[in-house]
Amino acid sequence: MPNVPQLVNQLKPLRALCAVAATGSTVAAAGALHLSQSSVVRAIQALELNVGGALFERSGRGMVPTPMGQALALRAARGLTHLAQPDAPLPRNQTPDALAWTGSRLAAGLGARHMSVLLSLAQTNMETASALALGISQSAVHQTLAQLEHMAGAPLFVRARKGLRLTEAGEATLQAFKLARAELQQAGDELAARRGVVQGRLVIGTLPFSTGHLLSLAVDLVLQTHPGLAITIVDGTYDALLYQLRQVDVDLIVGALRPALPGADLQQETLFLDRLAVVARAAHPLVHRPRLGWKDLREAAWIMPMPNTPAQVAFEQALKVAGIPIPVDALRVNSALMMQALLARSDRLALMSPRHLQDEIRAGLLAELSVPVRHEPRMIGLVRRADYLPTPGAQALLDALRRVARQIADGGEPSWWNKQNA
Repeated sequence: MPNVPQLVNQLKPLRALCAVAATGSTVAAAGALHLSQSSVVRAIQALELNVGGALFERSGRGMVPTPMGQALALRAARGLTHLAQPDAPLPRNQTPDALAWTGSRLAAGLGARHMSVLLSLAQTNMETASALALGISQSAVHQTLAQLEHMAGAPLFVRARKGLRLTEAGEATLQAFKLARAELQQAGDELAARRGVVQGRLVIGTLPFSTGHLLSLAVDLVLQTHPGLAITIVDGTYDALLYQLRQVDVDLIVGALRPALPGADLQQETLFLDRLAVVARAAHPLVHRPRLGWKDLREAAWIMPMPNTPAQVAFEQALKVAGIPIPVDALRVNSALMMQALLARSDRLALMSPRHLQDEIRAGLLAELSVPVRHEPRMIGLVRRADYLPTPGAQALLDALRRVARQIADGGEPSWWNKQNA
């Protein structure tokens, strides 16, 4: 069976696919794309050959997408719609909604080289470096950029002595290209799944001190079932990961959620509620003190949560209820490993999730102090782009996260993990 093609290099036949799927015939599609009918027919035939299957059922009444054709057309149309965002498309009433992208010069005229050149220039900031990376001449890079700026209707870069810098229009176009490229890559994953192979690459951003075993258990569960998936996990701050999510460098964020999202382009889902506790090294003098109360912590040295985090809000709530002033000269740590090392080697205290530290607590390295911490429970969950359409692999991971979260919320680790690690 043929391999799944690099669909990012198939923009012209994909435009034909979307037009035929929307209009029901090659004649109407040719009119919408301002092409000859024969060129549309050839594009569809070439695409069917590349993907190794029929994309349409043909009859005297027109052409209807097969399930494969419908899935591919959906992804392709989403990608083309992303490409249409930076420049001004024609009013929707001048063309069917499914073909609104045809009013965009970028979506209607873009080629694979245009995408690769802009993506490369955004990384290198130099035409010479991009030419070397792409294996083409500098003049070809310069000419392709000029074509792009003409289609976008605005300069995409500011030229300076230190190289190129993206303009506001360039940033918008770059994001559109990344979104479109992701859709086309995911279209290839959809085709592979129809052949029984769940594949693709997922990048998951994790927030510090909040995922515990949730993500590791879910990833392990998914990879046992779908070993063809490639999963990358990256740490980061909330703001940094949100930027990467919007730039399509991250597919999902997992961790402690904020009460509200900074934009309608994102959505979040709470998986379970988590509590925080005061944690110290197991041999800390306060661990076994009878009738321990917050008054005993007045002189304690703390490792403070990072600013503007749910843990910081909970920390301030807990100290306010206890009548203890917030430390002024405090140590703040954003690394779980450094936090654990500092706790283990000092008499400092920290406000952390016992779930996150359950291995260290069970091993007798850290201990939870018996003081009540009154705070609003933290919401642990995931954030994704509002218009994100999961691939079969991504959906499997989402399902696993929900499954693991339900069992964590019920008070234990999933049974399959206990058996595997017995």
